[in-house]
Amino acid sequence: MFLLKEINLEMGQAEYEMFQDIPANENGSKNLCNGIPFENFSYFLEMQLARQFQKINQYDTPTKVFIFYHDKLPVGYICIRTEIDEDWKNWSGNIYYAIRKSERNKGLGTKMLGYALKECKKLGINPVFIKASAGNVGSQKVIENNKGLLLRVGQHGGRWYKIDL
Repeated sequence: MFLLKEINLEMGQAEYEMFQDIPANENGSKNLCNGIPFENFSYFLEMQLARQFQKINQYDTPTKVFIFYHDKLPVGYICIRTEIDEDWKNWSGNIYYAIRKSERNKGLGTKMLGYALKECKKLGINPVFIKASAGNVGSQKVIENNKGLLLRVGQHGGRWYKIDL
């Protein structure tokens, strides 16, 4: 059983532990929750919820954050940037995600992105732009398994894709 759930202030220990099982800095992505004490987790959730109201700037965009569950276990997070400009499209795209280390290489990233693409469709985001960092073969496979069309490969090996919904 799979479930994609938008973050909320009711999330607790299980979700916190998931964030702790995802490295703080990996493949160009930062997990700002890794290493914070549990008593600060609610502040982290509030900060993530507020991002959906963010104006596009060089540091952030309007973003919705979701947790993906497999058999009630939170296995990863996926963020949908609901608005991007050309700079964001060229830098990273509409979506970024991470799977907890203990649940990798099980096909869950492919499932999670598939569920997020359904959310993108509901939000009217089409096409979806997404980037896999250089050397992140797992992420490349996740995107390609979800019909990602390779647009370009950067000089350092990053791969930019487009997914038509």
